[in-house]
Amino acid sequence: MSDSLRRLAPLTGIVFAVLLVVTFAGPSTPGVHDTGAQVIAHYNKHHSAHLIGDLAGGVGVVFFLFFISSLRSFFRDKEGADGLSRAAFAGGILIAVGGSVFTSLDVAQIDARHDITPQAAQALNVLGNDFFFPFEIGLVVFGLCTGLAIIASGALPKWLGWVMVVIGIVAFTPVGFFGFFVILIWSVIVAILIYRRSGAPAAVTA
Repeated sequence: MSDSLRRLAPLTGIVFAVLLVVTFAGPSTPGVHDTGAQVIAHYNKHHSAHLIGDLAGGVGVVFFLFFISSLRSFFRDKEGADGLSRAAFAGGILIAVGGSVFTSLDVAQIDARHDITPQAAQALNVLGNDFFFPFEIGLVVFGLCTGLAIIASGALPKWLGWVMVVIGIVAFTPVGFFGFFVILIWSVIVAILIYRRSGAPAAVTA
């Protein structure tokens, strides 16, 4: 990878955050206790908005993977952070898997809305609402390990590390999912800080 691309890589965290804001701005999925007929009616009414959110979310996952890869590279040579950043990268992959599966289930509802039976629509909706363990487990690992890597290495302001530690701790509570919204803001701040600290790319000499 060229020096220019390596320096720009952390800024994928900003793109990821913007795309996830677009996703979360769309309509929520039906509740877990909604009937199959209610689920079908919802997707017939809001399928365009869901599709926009799903496309933004899918591309957002791609940029999230680029971002956590840049975090891994940033912490690799920082004393006390190498092993933690490796674990954080694994946690980030779990987050990406959870988000991808959720998006796929939502797309399935959109695609089959004219042909799906109420029972199947209800089952897909329940699965989509309750498929949270990969995401939450990934959030615990990613939050704790990233936070501890920052605190141990001092490579970034330590308050950013403590924010992630708190997110990792509360990730398995009923409000744990909302910690992901904090990560969106955190990602923008960290992306800018790493970009600025990486300095201008070295000039290429003949």
